[in-house]
Amino acid sequence: MNKDVKYLFVYGSLMEGFFNSEKALIGQVEKRIRAKTKGRLYHLANKGYPAMVDGDDTIYGELLVMKDLKGIFPTLNKIENYYGENDPKNEYNRVVIEVETLDGEKVLAYAYKYNEDNVENQKDEKIYIPDGDWREYMNRQGDR
Repeated sequence: MNKDVKYLFVYGSLMEGFFNSEKALIGQVEKRIRAKTKGRLYHLANKGYPAMVDGDDTIYGELLVMKDLKGIFPTLNKIENYYGENDPKNEYNRVVIEVETLDGEKVLAYAYKYNEDNVENQKDEKIYIPDGDWREYMNRQGDR
């Protein structure tokens, strides 16, 4: 774990108002800041949550200041099916990325990126989200 990284970037079910946020982050978040990063975003239709991969699109989400970032990792790792660095079974890999707040401040943050190399993930039904905003995508679907 990089001691200089103090934030967590979330772009899907861990955002405020969504199911994993309600389940895993109650009482754990000090502050939520609207933010964005570069990548490519998909909705996994067969699973009901999004996947961020490398790309040049803008992906919108939340930058979280956690009460105990290191302490929340076991819970997040379970949600994200993350078993360890470079584990081929990871559904998502925990990585450090550059994130920009909507005010223009750039910071480093942990994020969980979809593991495209996982053989099981290659079976997922991916729907491209060109505007990079899963919250808006779900609002358009009428589903939260």
